[in-house]
Amino acid sequence: MMETVTLEKINENILALKQEVDEIKELLAESELELRDEVKAHIRASRKQTGSEFKTQEEIEKKFL
Repeated sequence: MMETVTLEKINENILALKQEVDEIKELLAESELELRDEVKAHIRASRKQTGSEFKTQEEIEKKFL
């Protein structure tokens, strides 16, 4: 048995799809953003640090818990 589809229902579906497409466009636009030079410099500096420079989980817990 086929369901009767009204123009109103079709319009609702189209509007919902349009909203989803707009959200996808926003996500794609955000992915094209570039990091500021300052942020890139921080990332490069953090990658140069050795593991011994970082605090252990236990040290962090002692300080904050």
